Amino acid sequence: MKKIISIVLAVMLVAAVAAVSVGAVSYNPIDPDTGLIGSYTVDANTPYAEEAIVACGGDLSETMTLYFQAPADWANKFNTFAGPDDSEPYMHVCIYWWGGIGKTWPDGTGVQWCGYQAHLVDKESRIYSARIPSDGGTPTVVWNNGVNGGMDDTKEIFNYARQILDLNTEGVEAGTTDTLPEGSSDEWTCDGLISIIDYTRSEPNSLTGFDSYGSKWYAYYGKGCYGNYTTDSPNFHGRTASCVNPDHNHAKPGDVNNDKSVDINDVLCIQRYLANLPQPTGMSFDLDAADVDEDDFVSIMDATRIQRFLAQICNIDGSKPYVEPAE
Repeated sequence: MKKIISIVLAVMLVAAVAAVSVGAVSYNPIDPDTGLIGSYTVDANTPYAEEAIVACGGDLSETMTLYFQAPADWANKFNTFAGPDDSEPYMHVCIYWWGGIGKTWPDGTGVQWCGYQAHLVDKESRIYSARIPSDGGTPTVVWNNGVNGGMDDTKEIFNYARQILDLNTEGVEAGTTDTLPEGSSDEWTCDGLISIIDYTRSEPNSLTGFDSYGSKWYAYYGKGCYGNYTTDSPNFHGRTASCVNPDHNHAKPGDVNNDKSVDINDVLCIQRYLANLPQPTGMSFDLDAADVDEDDFVSIMDATRIQRFLAQICNIDGSKPYVEPAE
């Protein structure tokens, strides 16, 4: 079934990218603002990674999905604009890989910097995703902000290009600085993982002199949450509880009103929410904390989970036997 779905997707994407499959390497030959010939500064016509794979004859069933959290200061006037399906401007991010399907086009023309667009999957947390080949020929990728600064440091655009250091996606544990989250079973794939910039590791870019930073792999849980444990690890205790994203200051699971405790008031808050009743004056309502069972919906089952927790029938994550929460 997976193969059939992949074939259907491939046919659809081939039709969508037929117009760019051969000419994609010249989608922005001259930047009118910078005069850079061959500039590959991202624009709305830059193909996405999976489009490139299909256009080059690749199979979408032989890919891995990677995630990346882009720093806020990567955004600038050269890469922040609306995409074809989004009227509100946002920062565009690209990914480039050094080998495998999509590294060159069928005519042998090499894909030039900045590579291909990534999908914005969480605007608030600036998290992007891209599908890359997993055929054993793509050991490293580079996330970048889609800006080709060129080599002329007198031009304004020169100061806006940003990228991370080469990132391993295969044989990760063999590296001296790369590590996989606990629970990862295969060091030859980073499927479903997110790379987070590590500001303790940096090297000056040989072309621009600007620092490029290293990154670390984490498990991505969705909704801007990532952590040190995959969902298969015994130390994973739910998306919100396991999240280490410093931008997420959510209340702990079940603490719906964010009063630093889980009690019957949290149950009442959920009940009022489901009944479309306003919350008591001055009381907050945290949607993430209310989704206790993490099924992406706030329902009566979440209120029931809190009640079972308060009755010491199960832990807040639904596991048994009940363990007294640490203060």
